[in-house]
Amino acid sequence: MSELTDRITKMENILDELTLLVEISNKALNDLEGSVEKLKELKVYYEKQYMLDFQADERGEIPKDLKRGVLSEDLVHILLTDLFELSHKMKKLSKVIR
Repeated sequence: MSELTDRITKMENILDELTLLVEISNKALNDLEGSVEKLKELKVYYEKQYMLDFQADERGEIPKDLKRGVLSEDLVHILLTDLFELSHKMKKLSKVIR
């Protein structure tokens, strides 16, 4: 191959790769944006109902085979931290892209 065709092939591959990444990222961001109300609902749950449910679990009122990661404060804290870090990363990336 010549230098010209090598360059065109390389740039075409970059274009294809970035096009796919943008499509995937756009879908993920749309999904995340569509979940904002669910995030608000989860936050309200932790402010108002979480402790009552946690105490009910401590008293054995919740079946042991029921998935209840939501009663782990750590998992929600990790989620909120990850969302904050993701938003910070998106902000920084938007500056680089522009």
